[in-house]
Amino acid sequence: MNTARSFSITVASGVLATILVAMSPDAIWAAEPGKQETKAKKQSQTQTVPNAKKSAGPKFASAETAGKAQSCYGEAPKLDKLTPDEGKAGDKVTITGTSFGAAACLRSVSFGPGHPAQFQQTNDSITTTVPSGGKKGLVLLTVTTASGENSKPFLVK
Repeated sequence: MNTARSFSITVASGVLATILVAMSPDAIWAAEPGKQETKAKKQSQTQTVPNAKKSAGPKFASAETAGKAQSCYGEAPKLDKLTPDEGKAGDKVTITGTSFGAAACLRSVSFGPGHPAQFQQTNDSITTTVPSGGKKGLVLLTVTTASGENSKPFLVK
């Protein structure tokens, strides 16, 4: 005999979700759980999400062109030298190093936490400007890519 105070269907996947649904106080599964599971499966197949956003990723015509797409993952950047290694707001700084990756893979350059800077990248260097309004004193100039980050000390005057 199936006695239920109220009827609710929870659609989830996995063993843990099945156990949680069976233990739910909203429904008592005393008889014929197979029919109720079938109803839940049918409803989940026809459910639509009206405002679902589509992926913003790149579109490829074939698997071959997708395989040739630029990859942003590899080695973390390595900073070799900052020229100069001190300066005031508005001064240009050149960062030389390796593993910066393609321009699209470079995420940010910052002079201490919360102080991002504008930058331009070439094959083996990054040119940036010390941002105004930042902390004065010794800060970490950090270069962040999709593969990781690396920092060098920089003195902001």
